[in-house]
Amino acid sequence: MTMKNFTIPDGVVIAFILVLPFLFGQEIAAKIASPPTQFQKDLLEVKIDRLVVDPSSMQPVVLLLDPSGELAMPIWIGPNEAAAIQGELEGTKPPRPMTHDLLESVIQRLNGTVRRVIITRQKEAIYYAVIVLEKDRTLIELDARPSDSIVIALKCKAPIFISRSLFKERAVVLQKQKNIEESYGLTVQELTPLLAESFSFKKGKGVLIADVKEGSRAEKDGIQEGDILVEIGEQKIEDVAAIRSALAKMKGPAKVEIFRRGNFSTLTLNPAND
Repeated sequence: MTMKNFTIPDGVVIAFILVLPFLFGQEIAAKIASPPTQFQKDLLEVKIDRLVVDPSSMQPVVLLLDPSGELAMPIWIGPNEAAAIQGELEGTKPPRPMTHDLLESVIQRLNGTVRRVIITRQKEAIYYAVIVLEKDRTLIELDARPSDSIVIALKCKAPIFISRSLFKERAVVLQKQKNIEESYGLTVQELTPLLAESFSFKKGKGVLIADVKEGSRAEKDGIQEGDILVEIGEQKIEDVAAIRSALAKMKGPAKVEIFRRGNFSTLTLNPAND
């Protein structure tokens, strides 16, 4: 009889390792993870500010924002994890469960709870994190990549923490752009091929809406974070400069074509001083 070689997908292996403590109890859990970390004053709770792309490497970057809203720590991540984070931020679901969906389902079925994720340290340009689970009143720490930890935190609605000393060392000041789109309530960024692929956008050119200010004219007009602006009035939007030019020319309401969650639609924009 001839034996055939086969390979177990990496995602399945990761999910299996992560749930071993649930399957075999505290004895194996103690061997896999160090004793659960207690809350300390050194932990800072952060929120996801937005996803951007590093123009030098074309790699996705997630920005983690401190409570003041003035500092953010960038973490470079892979395109698959970026797509998973963006999907959670937008509330979209893949047609079939992905690895993170599988892990969430396994944790829920085993009556476990994700209490928090903690980005603990950086070594040789690599960030480290732990996912803190609770099962039968016992806390279990699992070593994980920050990108996977962030996805799980979003899925399970768990808080994200960072070591204060690490955040202080690696955070950057967010630069406030005083451009016309900001007065309208928008934060925009160039639509790179990688971002376009993540959003399943195949038409060609456009500009990504990275953020919409709460209570702004843009929000009232129906613009949402994650929209891709394709056209304003009769002007094609191919880059950030084009959207600034189009907004500057607006003297009254204008039709705008957007791409949102796989579909094109039309909205009416109004001048920022309306």
